[in-house]
Amino acid sequence: MGTNAMASKCNCPWPMAVPCAPRWEALCSTIQKENATMSDAVLQSPLAPLLGAGDKSLVVDGQPISLGEAALRDMLNLRGNPADAAFASAVQSVTGLALPIAANTAYTGADRQLLWLGPDEWLLQCPIGQGAALEAALRQALAGKHFSVVSVGHGNTVLRLQGPGAADLLARGCPLDFHASAFAAGQVAQSHISRANAIIVCKQAGTDYEVIVRRSFADYLFRWLCAAAGA
Repeated sequence: MGTNAMASKCNCPWPMAVPCAPRWEALCSTIQKENATMSDAVLQSPLAPLLGAGDKSLVVDGQPISLGEAALRDMLNLRGNPADAAFASAVQSVTGLALPIAANTAYTGADRQLLWLGPDEWLLQCPIGQGAALEAALRQALAGKHFSVVSVGHGNTVLRLQGPGAADLLARGCPLDFHASAFAAGQVAQSHISRANAIIVCKQAGTDYEVIVRRSFADYLFRWLCAAAGA
């Protein structure tokens, strides 16, 4: 079908070491109520207008798919030296997750996920509202070490594809090999779907995937997936 997921890696769109976004910048878009103050701002995901009635039901070659959004997650881009035992230990003590060392792997906890992006780079996902505290805790735990931690949740969102046709739909626009022998549960790959760069996480081979994409491409990718399924 395509190149092996473990070997496929394109340029990641996430920052490597840049200043954090200003604290007044929301971790997702804010829609102001009419005549409202800033304290009345309403959090809204980029796909809310398209998913107001719930997940989109699609069919590919007779196989059903549920296309939705795992919206409003905080995300932290983390960099450091994985060979430094103190660095790895500090990350685990703060996040509750071991640092993924093997290429293209992901460790998942009850409500957090830590993804390998490169030899010295990871992406931490957590529920909205936890990111600032985790960032502060990581900075404190890693003080004096060579590291970088940057909040990137405001610039990304997560699409979720579930169902027997999920892998086939993704394969229509992505060069990865989605066979279970090449891309199994707990693996992550950086690639593209049509014209959108994406990080793809396999939750269950063949039937359950998360796609992390830039907010600016979320609407495009959602519509492309629907069109690719003939919807």
